Amino acid sequence: MMQIDRRTGLGIVVIAVLCALVSAFTANPGLTLASLVLAPALVLMLWRPGEPPVLLYAMGYHWLQASILVFYANVIGQRLADLSYDSRLEAATWLTLAGVFAIAIGARMGMGPRYAPVAQASVSSIAGQLSLRRLFVACLLAIAGSTLLTRVAYVVPGLIQPILALSLLRWVMVYLFTFCVLNRRQGFGMLAVVFAIEVVVGFLGFFSDFKTVVIVMMLAALTSSSSLRDMRLKTVAALAAAVLFLGLTWTAIKSDYRAFLNQGTGQQVVLAPVSERVAKLGDLIGDMSPERYGDAVLTLVERITYVSYLGQVIETVPHHIEHENGRLWAEALARPFMPRLLFPDKAVIDDSERTSYYTGQPVAGAEEGASISLGYVAESYIDFGAPGMLAPLLLWGILLGLAYRVVVRGTRYPLLGYASATVLIGLGASVLEQSNLKMVSALVLGLGVLLAFQWLLGRRVLRWLAPARVPHQA
Repeated sequence: MMQIDRRTGLGIVVIAVLCALVSAFTANPGLTLASLVLAPALVLMLWRPGEPPVLLYAMGYHWLQASILVFYANVIGQRLADLSYDSRLEAATWLTLAGVFAIAIGARMGMGPRYAPVAQASVSSIAGQLSLRRLFVACLLAIAGSTLLTRVAYVVPGLIQPILALSLLRWVMVYLFTFCVLNRRQGFGMLAVVFAIEVVVGFLGFFSDFKTVVIVMMLAALTSSSSLRDMRLKTVAALAAAVLFLGLTWTAIKSDYRAFLNQGTGQQVVLAPVSERVAKLGDLIGDMSPERYGDAVLTLVERITYVSYLGQVIETVPHHIEHENGRLWAEALARPFMPRLLFPDKAVIDDSERTSYYTGQPVAGAEEGASISLGYVAESYIDFGAPGMLAPLLLWGILLGLAYRVVVRGTRYPLLGYASATVLIGLGASVLEQSNLKMVSALVLGLGVLLAFQWLLGRRVLRWLAPARVPHQA
């Protein structure tokens, strides 16, 4: 376990006292205190200088989704229960915060002892030998290959999950490129080109995929014992500002833009050519104003938070629908080992149907071009109620920690392991709204793809990227 020195312990006490004082003057003192205390607790458990902070990022985003509505209610001076969302919103927020804490404890247990002192020399050595120009080319090839694979995935439905898992390799290249550029402080122009391409490609699609490149680059910047100083800190600050600005812009325009993409069909399809998409984006962004950005702030808060569906579930389960006693998690654990090619009758995942059933409220489904999930914390409550729901969440956290540990230490090249762990967890298990059906499948398939890449192709790829022979960690 982490050893806390006297100075750190005193700092924790001071922070706790300040949190209590601040919370006492808010409209929601209990929830505010719990939220404020949980944040530094996550840092103490999951932050390891010199290692990729992907588990801290994942749990930090969970924390944001659980607590942002509390802070918003405090700003406008209202109790959470008085907001026009759901009568069980306070209970749902308490349960979600407890769930995040349980997952974080599990992740800390699973990730094992610190690895950075052993790996840091190897990471710096490899980063110093990789060719930035070849990494730039590799990123461009990965973007093109991933885009092609995504199109193939939707033509061959039985292979969607495996093909999408292969697309994680694209982000491994982006991570490696970003880390090497920041480590050597050169190549920023080429990195900016990759960033711009990813943002444009993300905006041209139906979903807001532009944020993925920001997340990967930010986590690469934070993977250093000196990540909170100098150029890396500036890079993280710039990326954080970029994702906030892009997020607000997308929130303001996405309804009009999606209606244009699907040509009024209401489906999650893109029917407009690239040239027209670019023109439409230009028109929509050109029409942005301070007032529209202001409206987008509240919409973004409502988009980020993910506790209201759990509140609706509490109204329904077990009062009208009995607890499932583990059935939902059992299905989620079995599904990755039932490929559709061998099990053609395997049920298609319909998040909206599950949400409508367990909340008792109809939500937009596939016919309206939407897929709305309960989130796996709510599914845990449906299975086991409170506090039994904390047990599967703790076990899920342990699984995440073990996946991180296996990927990071399953290669002779720690930098490759750092990149793989970042994209596996940062892109596959970092949000509350995921259904456990999709989340477990994504973790299992992604873990298989990334380990196979490390063992079968990792050395060859690194040798191509490096003018000289790549050393390895014994």
